[in-house]
Amino acid sequence: MLHSLYVKNFALIDDVEVNFDKGLTIVTGETGAGKSMLIDALQVALGSRASADFIRSGREKATVQATFDVSRLSWIKKRMEELGVDCEEDGLLVLARELSRSGKNVCRINGRPANLGLYRDMGSGLLDMLGQHEQQTLLDQDKHRWLVDRLGGSELLEQAGKVKEIYIRWRDTCSQLKDLESNARELARRIDMLSFQMQEITKAQLAEDEEDELLNERRLLMNSEKISRLAGEIYDQLYGGEAGATPAIEGLGKALTSLRELAEIDSNLTGLLEMLENALYQIEDAAREVSSYRDNVEYNPERLDQIEHRLSLIKQLKYKYGSTVREILAYKEAALAELNTLSNRTEKAEELKETIKTLEKEWHRQAKILTILRQKAAKQLEENAARELRYLEMGGIDFRVSLTPREEISDLGMEDIEFLIAPNPGEPLRPLQKIASGGELSRIMLALKVLLSGVDEVPTLIFDEIDTGVGGKALQAIGEKLAQVGRHRQVICVTHGAQVACFADTHYLISKKVVDGHAQTSVEPLDQAGRVEELARMLAGREITGAVKDHALQMIRMSAVYKNQK
Repeated sequence: MLHSLYVKNFALIDDVEVNFDKGLTIVTGETGAGKSMLIDALQVALGSRASADFIRSGREKATVQATFDVSRLSWIKKRMEELGVDCEEDGLLVLARELSRSGKNVCRINGRPANLGLYRDMGSGLLDMLGQHEQQTLLDQDKHRWLVDRLGGSELLEQAGKVKEIYIRWRDTCSQLKDLESNARELARRIDMLSFQMQEITKAQLAEDEEDELLNERRLLMNSEKISRLAGEIYDQLYGGEAGATPAIEGLGKALTSLRELAEIDSNLTGLLEMLENALYQIEDAAREVSSYRDNVEYNPERLDQIEHRLSLIKQLKYKYGSTVREILAYKEAALAELNTLSNRTEKAEELKETIKTLEKEWHRQAKILTILRQKAAKQLEENAARELRYLEMGGIDFRVSLTPREEISDLGMEDIEFLIAPNPGEPLRPLQKIASGGELSRIMLALKVLLSGVDEVPTLIFDEIDTGVGGKALQAIGEKLAQVGRHRQVICVTHGAQVACFADTHYLISKKVVDGHAQTSVEPLDQAGRVEELARMLAGREITGAVKDHALQMIRMSAVYKNQK
């Protein structure tokens, strides 16, 4: 429940802290004193839209802070865990917001900075507000369905969730099929292009290392004459000899002969002799290999032309499909996979059509169950609403819930739901939004809120001047009903009606005065004597007589008797 509200430099409020308790808290005051400012400040503290206009004149910043006791709210504790918010040991949740004229607003949850989205998520569901504007939600037909489903309980809400889930799957599947069918021509062109590319790459019969091998072979063919010349020179130097030159092998042979004679004299030269003999054999082998290499070198212009054409083909494919042969082959594999996927589009379309039929069948089955549950909930709502409306002096109104079949599949089920009323006996039922007055809307909304309080987990209900346009016994009935709800929920009500205010468990007076030339709003808790004075003012205005005060005191006593009886 709401534990306290601290407001500083907000509109006409300078520095105020209001503590709230269980039961029914009433807020009263003269018109223009600033009662709505308190509600505005609370809404801003919960994350509603804020602007620099809220900051008190002459100040640079405004602060609003709402503190909630969530020690008994397991669902809010679970949400805090999911959002990574630490719960204080005393079970308090503190939502603080600082507004600045510079436009930089700071949000804090239990003292820690938070972005506005997280801040709003944290505050949602902590209280429910009904005011002169909120009651207009009854004029929104979609709200009628929401109310019926909520009042229908967890089974109905769960069934509505099933229907919505099936609808979403059906919608997404229909969208996939539509995309598949609408892109048929584009897919056909894509298939033709991929097929051509596959054939072009496959026909080339590429190998990963082929390009390097071809480049090397082309280099050899283009330098065949030079290769033959250099190989011949090497052979001559090693073995053949040139005119006037001694080949290396001949000179080495002479040196080897002399070394053998020397080794016979000095046995220490045996190792050197072996080295020189091995060198002679290696040079002979090298000379033979060079000779064979030279004999095999030939200039083959036909083969060179084949290589040039092959390299040109690879270059063209690289320009289209990748910078290397490996990338070209990878592109081929990817194209093959995509081609297989696209080629199966007909099968995929048929599969989607079957899925759609299955989902439509399941949707109708689940939607019929939802309709039955809604019909039951609507009947119960009619009976309960009639009882509450009679209590609120609207017994002559015939309130009905209309369920009209829908033709198309939707996430909302197979019926439209609308509230109908006949204001007077004998009159035909007509849509609520067409004939209900402001006072009637207030009481109808209050009746529905009373019913919702039995199934909702919202701990705090706020009513902002919902008694506007209502008087007499109806006004007293509103007070009694608010007191009744206050036994199960924390209720905060801003009112101009003494018949409502007399039922307060806690009563705050909002007043406005001028301090140092500036208007300033204050909030004061009233004791018994203060309550009598305020109720007398609400009853009589300026001329407050002893009789009026006696009447006010009698109203407080009668309301106490009523609450004790309940």
